[in-house]
Amino acid sequence: MQCIQQRTIKDEVVIKGIGLHSGEPVTLRLIPAESYEGIKFIKNGVYIPAHVENASGFDFSTTLEKDGQIVRTVEHLMAALYFTGIDNIYIEIQGEEIPILDGSAIEFIKHIKSAGIKILPEEKLFAVLKKEVVVKDGDKFIKGTPSDEFSATYHAQYNNSIIGNKKYTFSPSKELYENVAMARTYCFLEEVEMLQKMGLAKGGSLENAVVFDKDDVLNPEGLRFEDEPVKHKVLDLIGDLYLLGFPLIADVYSFKGGHRLNAQFVRKLIDEDAFDRKYFSELEGNRLKRAVA
Repeated sequence: MQCIQQRTIKDEVVIKGIGLHSGEPVTLRLIPAESYEGIKFIKNGVYIPAHVENASGFDFSTTLEKDGQIVRTVEHLMAALYFTGIDNIYIEIQGEEIPILDGSAIEFIKHIKSAGIKILPEEKLFAVLKKEVVVKDGDKFIKGTPSDEFSATYHAQYNNSIIGNKKYTFSPSKELYENVAMARTYCFLEEVEMLQKMGLAKGGSLENAVVFDKDDVLNPEGLRFEDEPVKHKVLDLIGDLYLLGFPLIADVYSFKGGHRLNAQFVRKLIDEDAFDRKYFSELEGNRLKRAVA
């Protein structure tokens, strides 16, 4: 039986850009790590594991915090690490917020691939859901169901003809990750002033976000996909799920969920001991190819 092993990057790589919400310049340095190190951010000498126990803020993004050090908007980079199968890496950050780049995960993936993927000696670990888990907030909910593969579904419900009542499911056994990784973050024009009063979206532009004015797309190039907004919600969900510390094997269905509910779901998985940690070789045969993105 083929063994899927843990991964890191071969060489260091530097990524520069601006923060979507802070508008400030930021520099990342991605650094190879050994097996079982996990994904760790480094800021001012403080190591911040990319784990839900360090998630501290959810206003239009996910924030990690430890020992007074804060890293904002981690979800797109976390999704890129999931899509490229990276289990172990150090991410040194100079700045407050992960750079937004083009508003999706695809540019992070390009940088990771340019550094090269290094296969490590130890087997890859997975979190295999063993019972149904549900979290709710009003009419919003996320439900996880045991499965022999991973899938993430987002069901949007907007009073908008473009986004509307759309649903999208990603599963690595059925399609390429680029269909999700290229989907950009978005907002509505009427939200921009409100966000900026909150100290957010200072770095936002048509270069790094899709902006809707009612039922019109203001970006001159239009949408990358007809259902780009709901695909981006799936991207955010996948990035937040990776704060579990391992790739999840389950069917996850989110109805109108966001970062806060995503984190509540991941915390409930841990609090209820709802999953088993299993090495790749311990997975049942019908999971082997479908479990890995």
